[in-house]
Amino acid sequence: MVNHFRNNFALVAVASVLLATASQNAFSHTRLTVNSSPESSSAHGTTTTAVNVPHGCGDNSVIGNVIFLPDTDSAIVQTSTDNFANFETPEGATALNYIVNPPFIRLIKSRDVFDHQEFIKDPLGNPIGFWAAGGELPAHNWVAQLPFNITSVAIQPESCASKVVLVPAIANICNITSMAEINSQDPDNPNVDFWTAPDVGSPYDAPSWSYPATYTIERDLENNPLPASCGEGLAVRIIPSAAQLNRDMPVKIDGQQVWPLP
Repeated sequence: MVNHFRNNFALVAVASVLLATASQNAFSHTRLTVNSSPESSSAHGTTTTAVNVPHGCGDNSVIGNVIFLPDTDSAIVQTSTDNFANFETPEGATALNYIVNPPFIRLIKSRDVFDHQEFIKDPLGNPIGFWAAGGELPAHNWVAQLPFNITSVAIQPESCASKVVLVPAIANICNITSMAEINSQDPDNPNVDFWTAPDVGSPYDAPSWSYPATYTIERDLENNPLPASCGEGLAVRIIPSAAQLNRDMPVKIDGQQVWPLP
């Protein structure tokens, strides 16, 4: 089973890939197709979105993808009054100081790009992301979309959060390599393309804040008004911690790590 899926993950149809003449657009970042929603306390409310992958790693095709949301146990929390031009990291703050319920995902069954998908779960077994493999996105002139749902999230009524920005961690994998060959600070790395937060303290950190995608939850000010003491409120950013990145970014099959190579 492990060998079967490892082979799928590493499958690259190089014999049929044509050289593309168009240059890669520097602004073609990996993003979510739907990147915001109003808050909701509905137990069954979801937002349908997808990971939009616009290109490979240089001239190398994408053969796998990893995406996960920040968990609520270890996430880094930042607040700002000027939309993150400046921000603070409140001491002792947790994600649940600002959101009532953690976000989970539901996978939408699709084999348009990759044949195999597996959930990534938090320590309690809740689905917070997934990895996909067994297929290929050619490096140039093709776009892949990996669809999924994000469950509804309500903002804590007592908090000053006017919006909460979730920062997912995303990696587009183009070659199966060891950690020694992964340099997340290299924007031209031919092996992997990281769309993660910077300065977290993990080997998977991206170079700057121009890299990570975002998913914004807007406060319903009519039904969940800000407390009078909050003024115009805060923007809150919730980011996967280094511990979570180190736990959830590696791809494991039947308990065996297949990327990065151990």
